[in-house]
Amino acid sequence: MMRGVVSTLSLLHAAPSEFTIERVRALVRQVGPEAPTVEYKEQMADTVARGVAALANTYGGLLLIGVTDKTRVVRGVKEKTIDAVAEHCHAKIEPPWVPEIIPVPLGQGSDLYVLVLRVVPGLYPRPLLVDGVAYVRDHSTTHPADWRRLKDLFAETGSTSEPAWNLQAPDIPQRPQGGQDPTVDFVIRTGLNFPVSAEALWRPLSERSVNAFADALNQSRLNSLLRSLSLGPAWSGGPTHFRREGFNRSREVRLQWSAGPDNWPSGTDHPVQAVARLQIPGSYGHHGQQLNFELDVVARISDMAEVLQRGVRPVEPGRERISVQRLAELVDAMVVTLVSRRIVEPLAELAAIDPLAVPQPRNLHVVMGRPVSEVLDTTALTHIPNAGPSRGAHLLVDPALDMADASERWKQVTLWMEQAALDAGLLGMETVLKGITPPHQAPDSHP
Repeated sequence: MMRGVVSTLSLLHAAPSEFTIERVRALVRQVGPEAPTVEYKEQMADTVARGVAALANTYGGLLLIGVTDKTRVVRGVKEKTIDAVAEHCHAKIEPPWVPEIIPVPLGQGSDLYVLVLRVVPGLYPRPLLVDGVAYVRDHSTTHPADWRRLKDLFAETGSTSEPAWNLQAPDIPQRPQGGQDPTVDFVIRTGLNFPVSAEALWRPLSERSVNAFADALNQSRLNSLLRSLSLGPAWSGGPTHFRREGFNRSREVRLQWSAGPDNWPSGTDHPVQAVARLQIPGSYGHHGQQLNFELDVVARISDMAEVLQRGVRPVEPGRERISVQRLAELVDAMVVTLVSRRIVEPLAELAAIDPLAVPQPRNLHVVMGRPVSEVLDTTALTHIPNAGPSRGAHLLVDPALDMADASERWKQVTLWMEQAALDAGLLGMETVLKGITPPHQAPDSHP
């Protein structure tokens, strides 16, 4: 059973059997007035097809029939309304198309239902027309597409589905003299790609919004965890934060974070580095229609004690294994950063879209500098004979899980850890994870 999943994204991909009237009510309470991805209709009306087409031509979403659009009271409709909705959509939408219709009973002896019309991106051609007009969603309103948006819709080719692997895997950093840097333990990357409005195509990135974005990163649980990983007991408590560094332009932002323990030798790469990159269309060589956000964490923590002891980084460093708990907590912190309201709101402002239209992360990459079995602490794990080495994992998010929900997010992280272990020929990860307290249940957990 799903636990408390009420986000539009989750309900777009959840099994129909998971829909209950309690979850529908929770979604209505959470979303409030109509949003770019949610529309309400009190009953069957001639505007249903227009609403469906507008969702399809924009971000996808849910149209709820049986909920008043102004007061958002759940009233329900008769079951026979399903046939009327299906016939109406097929007749009015061009090319003919009918969204999935999920009847959710009100229960308690009622014979009424809320009809959830589910418009999942990529499962239909675009644009969808109604009476020859391509409608789109703009915040909470539906209106005909302007000439520029109409041109973009007709210019689309093939499936409109966003590729599952919408984020390129990172590379291990290179040494100045060439070749992979042997001191790197792992690189983890996650991020977001989502369409921007036409308004964002004509303006530079707002310094105020970028500063709000950096402030949110600096106040996140990720910042605290990076500091804990990189500084350890030898740190006296100096400030660490994401700041602009490296290639920055009017439409590209690079924020870097790095820190090391006290007495860390100068000229030596810090144990942990993180980079957040933002890019919107319009910069030289970038002519797409999407905002790209990548978040990388590069770790060189296995030789930290050796570096502190010798005062230099040895050619053949002593290696300390990284615990399963540390890696799982880092992954969890990276994902929660991308769904935090404090992060989502400045991203939405930079893209000139509603925050509800900012998607959750789709995937995460873990690339290791050595085989997983040599980086991870495998004391409690069992090696499968002749299983072959693995140097990381490319991991997809289950779209039916809500990454903003702490328990659902931890469930996803544990599934990823199990996948990475099995790919590396290691058994016993499920048992190890059961002994770990999820970050959101820890006494010092950040909100």
